[in-house]
Amino acid sequence: MRLVKTIGLPALVPVVLFVLLFGCGVDENGDGLAGNNEITDRELDPEESGIQEGYVIEISDSRILVVSEITGEEALQLTAENLLEESPGGDAVWYSVEDTAYYRVGQLLRVKSEFMMESYPAQSEAILVQIVEDP
Repeated sequence: MRLVKTIGLPALVPVVLFVLLFGCGVDENGDGLAGNNEITDRELDPEESGIQEGYVIEISDSRILVVSEITGEEALQLTAENLLEESPGGDAVWYSVEDTAYYRVGQLLRVKSEFMMESYPAQSEAILVQIVEDP
């Protein structure tokens, strides 16, 4: 007597379609851009722990340098090299990101991360990124 019934190809088609349509290109909250799951349209609260609001001052191969407590004008003039010399007073963090093509120097971002390696600038991985303002 056979107790296990095999599933034929026609029965798998709806499952495969569901996975392809709803299981790709979004993060756990259902937002994100295709190819970049960290960017969100959700409002991130800069007062919440683990969220930094600041300007992008430099972009490398796989990281963005975000500095808090500076103006947009200062963000366009400040670089990683002169960050230590000028010490603008805010937090400075290199965030690892999925694709740097989504970011530009001078953007105001809110970045959510779970851990922070203590150095100056600090280092972390971006979990969610809200683009607040483009230059």
